[in-house]
Amino acid sequence: MDNKVVARVSWIPTEQGGKKRFPLINYSTAAHFHYDVADRDWSVVLNIISNYDNYETLCNIEFLFPEKAPGNLLFVGSTFELYEHRKVADGEIIEIEKEEVMR
Repeated sequence: MDNKVVARVSWIPTEQGGKKRFPLINYSTAAHFHYDVADRDWSVVLNIISNYDNYETLCNIEFLFPEKAPGNLLFVGSTFELYEHRKVADGEIIEIEKEEVMR
């Protein structure tokens, strides 16, 4: 069984120092999870589910290298920040869907 992790991402508006162009399908960047006691940053991949509504979007989120990342950071209510060379968004995991693996 695999888990699909759904997050709500609130992008910082361009005029407030956010991205000039927001991702439409996939996006990979650095993330800092507030619950990471080791205070590390992780590379994540976002797959956009919904279009932008008031600078918010829904997306599936996963670690770029899941075998090296702590799975305990992915739980409903976990919050994180996305960075490029500056902070570009805040996020929160809102749902974890269980997926059956076909054999």
